Amino acid sequence: MRSFVLVFSCVSLLALTACGGEEDATPAAAGTTTPATSAAPATSAAAPSSAPAADSKSDKEVCEAAQKAATESTEALVKTAMAGTEPAPEKVKELLTGMSEKLSEAMAGGKPDSAVVTALTAVTTQIDKAAAASDPLSAMDTPTNEKAGKDFTAACKKVGVTVNF
Repeated sequence: MRSFVLVFSCVSLLALTACGGEEDATPAAAGTTTPATSAAPATSAAAPSSAPAADSKSDKEVCEAAQKAATESTEALVKTAMAGTEPAPEKVKELLTGMSEKLSEAMAGGKPDSAVVTALTAVTTQIDKAAAASDPLSAMDTPTNEKAGKDFTAACKKVGVTVNF
């Protein structure tokens, strides 16, 4: 249970404070972590929509959508953690897959070559890798995952959205 709480504390804090400038976004909830919900298999995170430029989301909109998606996923993570037992790897995989899908939806319509979409794609790729691993909790606790989150934080900061992903 201890490793579950530690890893998902990091994931929840990362996701909860993703975008939108909500710096006080319930850090207490991040300490009691729990994964997102979705039964679908991991999908490619690098599938932003190729909508016409006039219909594209701005980088700021992508960051804000990612914040919303991360908050929803974090709530599901917290509910699972509050159940009192360490969830089975299958449940963690399901929750991570749901988080990845929501973040992929958040970047849909974004500019594929923007720093924000590129960084969020790296985040979702790391989540997908963890969801596919036999031990998803350990797979989330990597320097590559941490770097992806920091890169997304920096990209959103450049477009005026405070993020701590």
